[in-house]
Amino acid sequence: KSPAIGGKVKRANLEQVRALPGVTHAFVVPGTEEYNGLLPGVAIVAESLWEARAARDKLEVEWETTHADSTAAYREQADKLVGQTGDILRHDGDVEAAFEKAARVVEARYHYPHVAHANMEPQNCTAMMHEDGRMEIWAPTQNAAAGRGMISELLGLPEEKIHVNQMRMGTAFGRRSRRDFMSETGWIAHKVGKPVQLRWTREDDFAHDFYRPEGWHHIRAGLDENGRMIAWDHHFITLGRDGETISGARLSENHYPAGLVPNFRFRQSIIESRIRTGPWRSPGSSAYCWVFQSFFDEVALAAGRDPLEFRLDLLSNPVGKPPLDLERARNTLKLAAEKAGWGRDPGENRGLGIAFHTSQRGYAAHVAEVEADGKRIKAKKVWSAIDVGPILNLGGAKHQVEGCVIDALSSTLQEMTFENGAAQQSNFNDYTLLRFEQAPEVECHFIQNDIPPTGLGEPPFNPAVPAYANAIFAASGIRVRDLPLQKAGIELA
Repeated sequence: KSPAIGGKVKRANLEQVRALPGVTHAFVVPGTEEYNGLLPGVAIVAESLWEARAARDKLEVEWETTHADSTAAYREQADKLVGQTGDILRHDGDVEAAFEKAARVVEARYHYPHVAHANMEPQNCTAMMHEDGRMEIWAPTQNAAAGRGMISELLGLPEEKIHVNQMRMGTAFGRRSRRDFMSETGWIAHKVGKPVQLRWTREDDFAHDFYRPEGWHHIRAGLDENGRMIAWDHHFITLGRDGETISGARLSENHYPAGLVPNFRFRQSIIESRIRTGPWRSPGSSAYCWVFQSFFDEVALAAGRDPLEFRLDLLSNPVGKPPLDLERARNTLKLAAEKAGWGRDPGENRGLGIAFHTSQRGYAAHVAEVEADGKRIKAKKVWSAIDVGPILNLGGAKHQVEGCVIDALSSTLQEMTFENGAAQQSNFNDYTLLRFEQAPEVECHFIQNDIPPTGLGEPPFNPAVPAYANAIFAASGIRVRDLPLQKAGIELA
């Protein structure tokens, strides 16, 4: 496929490729205009994976690209939009009047980049056309029915003639809810009339992901003389297409602290984008939570208040209908703080950070402890308090939380950038994962209750990043407002 998403084939050396050892077919896949489905490209079918890849190395394609989006252009547009009003999506009270009366105003800008799913197992699928006109698919998919529907529409086969065997997955994180790899395999198998197994390379996976989208947040908070928030103004600059936010780029106007601050305004501006995006672990809370919980820390410290006390007070004085269960949120914060010994002196060059969040109807809070040697940071330990209903398999539940925390800390190192519509990162040499020796100890505690069970694979992820970032500030004085951490000169010990 074209390095720039959606690029079409102008010409390719198909005759030479067909003559290579083991190659049985080489042809252009016209694709569709749907970014989420079958993209244009060239298919090479060979007797073995290695022969197919060797032939691909000899393939020469001239592409007709449809866009040249770049990270630099996005950021240039975001800088211009900061000072504009944007579309007001929610306005409670009188925000400007409240800021005029405020004893203190705290203001900050936060940014996070595109990130890739980086599944342990790159996308793969097998398809076979039976002699009676039925198609059978073997796919590690999160969305088998939608995959069958897409193949049916592409090939003109009735859905009842397409059977999908849903296989185990080498992780998903939302990536396997998309059906592009299924549609590719089905289309090729239908054309050649033979069983076909498609296996993406790691480079394919990075180049043609559905990334978590980049975003910019400009937030102001007004405080009264007692250090309580009386005003909140949030300008969210996000990515969209044709004036609507793209997948994974929408933030609800009802997100906290809506209902917790009497004067609340949420504004949005959209930058046009042609990069493919999609659900990415929790699906967007992994980014939004870092922004809000980091800024809460800034506001608490500016008010001279303890970050835990500030959050508990905020969650105890609603002014409307907050989009979360206040008691469950408070309880997770209290439990994590108790287990971590919040308020103690962690020692020289050490700091504690705290954060909470709710997603998938579950609640999670973390306290992180960090050690700093200048800008060299070591995550020592994370205390987790989780409320997702009754826990029956305690070992499995702990593993979920530990995995969320480690994956979250990895995400603070990661960034996908684009130039001329193409991804610039291609493998784990330039897309960093946390190493064993860099991972913290995770101590996990569950609140057992009779609430119907909720998800656990995502809620603990979200507050891990801001707890870690807040601990970095407490230990080093470095406030992280732009991810990845390397932008602040931070190195991991």
